[in-house]
Amino acid sequence: MNQSTTRKSPLIEKWTTEDVHQWLTAEVKVQQSCADRFTEEEVSGACLVSFNKTDILDFGIKHGPAVKITAYLESLKKACKHQSEFPEYVEKWTKEQVSQWLVQHVNVYSKYAERLQGEDVSGDCLVCFRKQDLVDLGVKGGPAVKIISALKQLNQKPEPTLQPITDQKEAAKPTEPGNAQAKEINCPESYENTESKRDGTVEKDSKQIQLPFDKTSEKEEIQQPKPQNTRVRNKGTVVQTTVSPDASRTTVEIEKILADLLKEDLKKFIFNLRLHTESKREPISQSKLEDKDSMDIAKLMTNHYGSEKARQVAIQTLKEINQLPLARQLEEKTSQLMQMTLSKESVRKEANQGEKLKTLLSCGGNSLDNYDKFIVVVNKSRPEQLHYLQFLTKLKLFCVLDFDPNSAASGGLCHSYRESRVANLHIPPQFQGQTESVIKNLNLYKQTSWVFCNGRHDLNSDSNMELDYKNWLRKSCRDVEQLVSFICNPEVLPHGRYLIIFLLLSPVDTEKDPVFDIYKSFVKHNEEENIISVCESQSTYLKWRELIKEKCDFDIEHLSINELTLSEINGTIMAMGPFSQSSVRLLPSSGSSTVVLTQKDEDLLTALDVLCTNQCENIYDENSSEFREFRISVEEEFYRGGKVKWWNFYFCDKDKEKPFIKRDKYENLMKLIRSQWRDSNDMCVLLNLFHHPGCGGTTLAMHVMWDLRHEFRCAVLKDNSMPKTEVAIQVIKLMKLESEKPSPVLLLVDSKETDNPYDLVISIRKAAVEENFSVSADDAPNCKVIILNCVRSHSPKQQYRQHNQTQNQFITASLTPQEQKDFEKKLKELEETHDKPENFYSFMIMKNNFDQKYIDDLAHNTLENFDFSKKESELFAFLALLNTYVEESEISLSLCEDFLGMKFIRWREDSVLERMNPYSNLLIIDRIQESGGYEGLRILHQTIASACLAELERSCYKKVSEITMQMLHYDLFFSTFVVKNRLMRSIERMLIERQRKKDGDERELFSPLVHKIHDQQGRQTIQEIFVKASSRFVTSASIPQALARYLYINERDFPEALKWAEKAKDIKENPYTFDTIGQIHKSNLKSNMDKEKQEKSLNPEDLDTNIKIAINGMKAFERAQQLADKEDEPQEEPPDDEDYPRKSYNVYGYVRMLEIAFLVFEILSRLPFFDEHNPMKKKYLQSFLRGNKLNTLCDEDNKITNWYVKIINEHERFLVKLKSDVKEIFDILNCYFAYIKGVCEFDSMNHRIVCDHFKKYVHLFCSTPEEMTKEKEHQSNLTLKLDVHEQKLFLEKNQADTFSGILQHLDKPAEKIEMVTECYAFLQKTGNQKQNVQMKINYILSNIVLYFLKPKSKHVKSYRFLSGLLSETLQDIGLWHPLPDPYYLALLLFWPSPTEENTEIGKYVTAIRKSSHKHLSKLFNKRSTIARLYLGKGEGLKRLVSKPKLDESFLPKMPRDTLAQLWWNGDIFKEKAIINRLHRVSGTIEQGAVYANYGQQKILVRPARLSGIRSGFSTEKVSFYIGFAINGPLAYDIKYEN
Repeated sequence: MNQSTTRKSPLIEKWTTEDVHQWLTAEVKVQQSCADRFTEEEVSGACLVSFNKTDILDFGIKHGPAVKITAYLESLKKACKHQSEFPEYVEKWTKEQVSQWLVQHVNVYSKYAERLQGEDVSGDCLVCFRKQDLVDLGVKGGPAVKIISALKQLNQKPEPTLQPITDQKEAAKPTEPGNAQAKEINCPESYENTESKRDGTVEKDSKQIQLPFDKTSEKEEIQQPKPQNTRVRNKGTVVQTTVSPDASRTTVEIEKILADLLKEDLKKFIFNLRLHTESKREPISQSKLEDKDSMDIAKLMTNHYGSEKARQVAIQTLKEINQLPLARQLEEKTSQLMQMTLSKESVRKEANQGEKLKTLLSCGGNSLDNYDKFIVVVNKSRPEQLHYLQFLTKLKLFCVLDFDPNSAASGGLCHSYRESRVANLHIPPQFQGQTESVIKNLNLYKQTSWVFCNGRHDLNSDSNMELDYKNWLRKSCRDVEQLVSFICNPEVLPHGRYLIIFLLLSPVDTEKDPVFDIYKSFVKHNEEENIISVCESQSTYLKWRELIKEKCDFDIEHLSINELTLSEINGTIMAMGPFSQSSVRLLPSSGSSTVVLTQKDEDLLTALDVLCTNQCENIYDENSSEFREFRISVEEEFYRGGKVKWWNFYFCDKDKEKPFIKRDKYENLMKLIRSQWRDSNDMCVLLNLFHHPGCGGTTLAMHVMWDLRHEFRCAVLKDNSMPKTEVAIQVIKLMKLESEKPSPVLLLVDSKETDNPYDLVISIRKAAVEENFSVSADDAPNCKVIILNCVRSHSPKQQYRQHNQTQNQFITASLTPQEQKDFEKKLKELEETHDKPENFYSFMIMKNNFDQKYIDDLAHNTLENFDFSKKESELFAFLALLNTYVEESEISLSLCEDFLGMKFIRWREDSVLERMNPYSNLLIIDRIQESGGYEGLRILHQTIASACLAELERSCYKKVSEITMQMLHYDLFFSTFVVKNRLMRSIERMLIERQRKKDGDERELFSPLVHKIHDQQGRQTIQEIFVKASSRFVTSASIPQALARYLYINERDFPEALKWAEKAKDIKENPYTFDTIGQIHKSNLKSNMDKEKQEKSLNPEDLDTNIKIAINGMKAFERAQQLADKEDEPQEEPPDDEDYPRKSYNVYGYVRMLEIAFLVFEILSRLPFFDEHNPMKKKYLQSFLRGNKLNTLCDEDNKITNWYVKIINEHERFLVKLKSDVKEIFDILNCYFAYIKGVCEFDSMNHRIVCDHFKKYVHLFCSTPEEMTKEKEHQSNLTLKLDVHEQKLFLEKNQADTFSGILQHLDKPAEKIEMVTECYAFLQKTGNQKQNVQMKINYILSNIVLYFLKPKSKHVKSYRFLSGLLSETLQDIGLWHPLPDPYYLALLLFWPSPTEENTEIGKYVTAIRKSSHKHLSKLFNKRSTIARLYLGKGEGLKRLVSKPKLDESFLPKMPRDTLAQLWWNGDIFKEKAIINRLHRVSGTIEQGAVYANYGQQKILVRPARLSGIRSGFSTEKVSFYIGFAINGPLAYDIKYEN
């Protein structure tokens, strides 16, 4: 073993720059130029001790010596000798020998070997390399481990034999072995000698000729003599090169012609050559041509222009200097060469075209995964070819441009493809329009688009006939060119991530062929290297190649496959990885059986990532090194911080001694899923798993799903933004797939806490009903979908407590002691198979139980020398900002490349990570499913991002506001590309998305970022950021709306807030933008009132201002409510900047209008002549609000009073109407709270607000009994009218003057309803007939309610009396009453009993549905009604049971929240207390409708839950409980008798 010792003192800090230079040259033994670079940069010993590899690389020193210097420096710091662990001969290897060893003995990709050679990695440098050094060079983790392992094994093996490798860059054409050596150029052979030698070589060694992308295995290695160094004539430099035969012949021929020129003529030739501009290439520069002889010039021309073009340029230049004989001589030689070349090409078999095909499709690998998508252009096929075109089904096709009009018919290529895969058939004009709309409408990325570019005969219409070339050029060419432009748009497919294949199944004989026009179209948008040609025959290829050479000045030979048969092409591609598509994928089915998931079925499930029972099996040879490398790289990616893959669970299943870590909640979640599958009556069950971001919640859910894949058909929702109706249809399809009997589905959904998962539940239930598949009673438990909803939450434990705990679980950023032991054990396992697992930072964060100090130290050490002026540092800061404040955020790799000014390198996908050193250890590349799939860069873990942001603020003095403004500054991030739209959405979310408060459903006032900036810098910075953002998000109403909210809530700057709110409204008119305007006016009004309370002087102008503000506020809220009422189905999610339940503005407008109205009442009651504390003045106010004039208040001596009166009169219309408007709103809200099922916490909050305002209403408008008695004494002649008025005021005061109000007394004390009943007993005998009808209806209901609360009250009338009164009323009004109230009573009193029928009841059911739809349709919009009364087991009134009475059986033993959840999911009907009190009715389901049966009579009822009905329209006997809602009878807990 070789050792090197240090002669200098270990006190390096005292070294001078000369000492450092001496150490580098004498001890480290690097090249003089490297050591000189250190001296130039004034590196003394004190500087040297702080150096790391990155600092050395920054000097421009290559990786090889940089790693060696770093290794020696580390030994020097430890004051120990540098020792090599490897054989001495390794250190003597040149960089070329290192490359030979890597390719021939380690068997890594040649691109890696080239990379190391390019970075001067010789043997003495290689022995200093660690795995991370190789990774930093772009070597993947698998090959990196393999190289280090192979290096260590050299100690136990004899010295390997190394053979020279043909230079691949110059091997673009078949080479003769001699050309791989250094050639003696000063004595050129004659053309004849060269030709004869070449022919012999081709015949002898044709199989050994290496192609441009071929990988030569050890067995096939070309044995070559050692290269010899020879000198070029007249020059002292040594040239070692590889020259193709064609290039060699061209050089010789041109040199022979130029050698015949006189010295002066040669100068003229050089002068004209320097000015040659007709070629696409730039002219050869003058500096290169200076002092060159004829041989040098010939070689320069060949290298610069290529063989064919060099000859043409030489001929043209000779003609320009009047050397016509020499020009003709060269022309003749050129013609002879062309003929000889073509004749030889027609018979010569190019070496190893199978390998070439694989290389072209995979960029040197063996898997089709290198490209995201393939685009195929194909011409007419023949039926006998179809059998050999199966490979198309394996490619990830984005689209096929088909020029065969018969392709979709039987016997055509498209028809054949669609037998096993899904393709949507399109025509070119469909690709015109807005990019995002085209992508969405045509289902691009998700399914193949098959585009017919010249007719489609199976449609049998003249407009779809094939066109001849002339007509195609005129009518269709432009559309197809626009299609090509669309495909090649980076917004659609990022450059370099797709490959275009011209599949020529028939000849293209002339340039007047649409296929050739489309080739030229693609060349306009792409480099030629992104287009390959696959030809069905040699003759087709030769014509195609010649056409492109002639018209496009490009030789496609190295990008073509022309000598393999279609059968060989098909077999080669089908044998390439990944193999999952060729292996059978299985799903569990009934009776422990399995069914096959076909590729075509999987194509249709675009929303779902399906987990099969045999997932990951039979894809790799698991004994191969390829599989071992793959496993290491997948595990490393996951433990570093990548998203978990099914592979991670598969690896652990295969290695039982190293199981996947089971989290503490694993068993709980498993039991929860199985119990809901077994016990729940719901067809679709929602289970929530609340978890902190980055604590392993989704990984836990996927682990459970993996272990349940044999019991459920499992799938992950790929894109949460997809329409829920579409997802639901696909879930039901998965349930039914390939089996007559359904199978249970377990669906994993990843969401954030503001998402509404119930939309998906409802959609799945509806889809099951609409699908109409019949299910027997035995199969019913399997006809079930369980949604496992992983909810990222900042307060998972609180969220869990607020929900029904029987259907939820939570996991936090904290490990149990057992989990900590499991992580310790896993670390030891990883140490056995991976280098430096302590650098797997996401794993280490969890292993350290999310220790903040560990995370802070990691951030501090990484950002120690952070330089914000560098693009890399700036990009990292942007990522830290995004990943801190926006979950699931990243920046696309293509955007990063653009930002860093990088050109795409086809096989260097890690180049961005390399460029991001030294931060790349904290970064990872994710695969994003959106927009067809692309790669995005993010920080490993949210806690690391947050710590880095804090570190930047602490050590670099960079506030988050500065980073935000800098990000908003770059135009690059805000163009219209699809991958940029996701980034734009992330930036927008960062500014406006608010987190849920820990207690309750309300959210914080502003986004966390806005809170942070406000606390640090205040309003000015906030406003600057939002102003800049609004210029970036010009179509988003949310940005100006969020700024408006900030200004009115935090800054009380109402004029400025109103300006921004109006701007938001102008962008988009919806309930939320108008609501913000209303909120600003309301806050302004309250603020003014607070100021006026503190000021003692009176100012009438304030009254005028306040009333105008109130009018504007009322108008805004009224418009918001109108827009909400019009919305049948919202087309989009409401913005994240108001506290409303998702997808529904609900009744907020009504509640806000009440709030403004009562502020106005308060303002009026403060006026001197309306003082509510003075009884007489309060009467003036009541009188005015009921419509009486104020003229009596005018006082000539009191100018202020007169001024007030004048202002009030100006606004009289608004003020006088206010009281009646308020009463109308109370009535509407009464109906809402009485009849509609509450959807969330906001309904409860609104109910409290409305109740508080009603108390104020009573105080203001409803006189006290004492006041009424005094009034009667003064108005004795009006006693009856006053009595009626008094009773009505009492009812109004107690919210019992409406049907819905009386119904709500079921929840109130009996004393009130008793007095209400007494009032109605009096009122129903007075008034006109129209009034009497409603009074009688209300009287009957008040009796029923009183019976429930106080059955022995003297005011309760008998069932017979009430039935008779209702019959009379129904006789008067018939079946067309505008309100549903009388028909609701008919259901309660006339519902049939088991012993008697009521033939009229069906008419009343129809009548209540019609009237409720007409009167209450706005309230029913997207909401469910609730039954307050149920059918019991008694007779008369006793057979009605109220919901509050049923609740008494459970309270206070059970919390109200838990009880409410039981009602919500229907589990309440399993309770004995319910079963004992309610009557189960027999009925049938026919054509999907539910009927209650009484003898021969059938009554239509509505299912309370859609999931209660099986699809399939099967006629079945059922039983259920009856509940009475305002829109008809409801069937609860439907059970099938069979």
